[in-house]
Amino acid sequence: MSIEISEKKSRLRGLARRVAAIAAVFTSVSLFALPASALPDFSDGHFNFVMTGAGSDTTYFAMQDLDNLFNEAPGCNLTVPPATPQWTCLADTATTVTTENYDHEVATEMFPQGSSAGLRMLCQENDGLSGTLYYSYARSSSAPGSAPSECKNDPNDKLRYVGWAKDAVAIPRWTGGASDGVANLTVAQLKEIFLGTGPGGCNRNWNEFGGGNALIRVNGIQTSSGTYSAWSGFLGGDPNTCVAATGGQVLFENNCTPINTLPAVDRQRSIWALSFGKYTTGEADCSPTGTALISVNGIAASPTTIQNGTYQFNRTLFNAYRRGGPAWIQGYVGEAGWICKPNALHSKPTGDPNPGIVNANVDRNWGVAIDQVITANGFVKVNPTGNKCVTFDVN
Repeated sequence: MSIEISEKKSRLRGLARRVAAIAAVFTSVSLFALPASALPDFSDGHFNFVMTGAGSDTTYFAMQDLDNLFNEAPGCNLTVPPATPQWTCLADTATTVTTENYDHEVATEMFPQGSSAGLRMLCQENDGLSGTLYYSYARSSSAPGSAPSECKNDPNDKLRYVGWAKDAVAIPRWTGGASDGVANLTVAQLKEIFLGTGPGGCNRNWNEFGGGNALIRVNGIQTSSGTYSAWSGFLGGDPNTCVAATGGQVLFENNCTPINTLPAVDRQRSIWALSFGKYTTGEADCSPTGTALISVNGIAASPTTIQNGTYQFNRTLFNAYRRGGPAWIQGYVGEAGWICKPNALHSKPTGDPNPGIVNANVDRNWGVAIDQVITANGFVKVNPTGNKCVTFDVN
């Protein structure tokens, strides 16, 4: 699966004009120093350091898209070299946008290794383990209750999980063979197939569930992933139990290619589990003509059934950060930060009918832009209105 991200067109209109104006009028930084009391929430009047997220593959692309949006969001007017201190805010003017990325902080995502891996890295570094790197937050598509042992019951690892979108674990089958007659499975039937709980153990046939005559080929998920953790929780057991017995493969989450390239006789009897968002956007490389999603208990996965909870395998996507850590990290991924705060607290252009603070100097509704990133990545908003996130504390 390609990890190349198409770069979004920058819309930093007017930046050169503002910088030129600032350069023409200032004589010293101290003359324009911004009083601390006037700073927006989570701001300290200067750029701090590049924030990094690590962990989930499921949320990797979506968080990169949010990073790009955040990094280009408007904020304070900055000192212009050779003036120092560099990357420091000057006094606000009539054109300053205070609701978005005021200090011009920067966020980026590390290569995905799975939700549990990201959480372990966050907690191990926090505990002072040698050989670790500092991460600002962990991307996680698994629930707080499944936090790895490196994070559980450790007073040093006071984590806050901030749920910023909803997703679901979807069940694809490969079309053109014995599975074609199977449009729906119950939770009990899925447990029989993936956990081997029914008669015959792991050796189950598609014709037992309304399909043709072929043994079901069960594929698994790498255990460091949030999708594995979520799927395990939904089934109440290890979803990789029947992989070896049925000739399947344990795969990196959300990548259908190893199944797509199997001989037809094996591909068409395969079943798997993956992110609904990754499936619907095509990022999982599951062709909509070569695969189909199986309904669960008669409910198909869709944005509506995920939002209202009627699809049984829905889950929340999180960023986890250290409680009591730097304000600028909370200002991005925190429960009242840039991603989460209500659209009514973001800026919008004159004439925009959606909620927001009117500012003639912005070129888009920034709250709506965040919502559009979530939707474009196949995910669903946690809360349609108001604050966009939910939180859970660990330790």
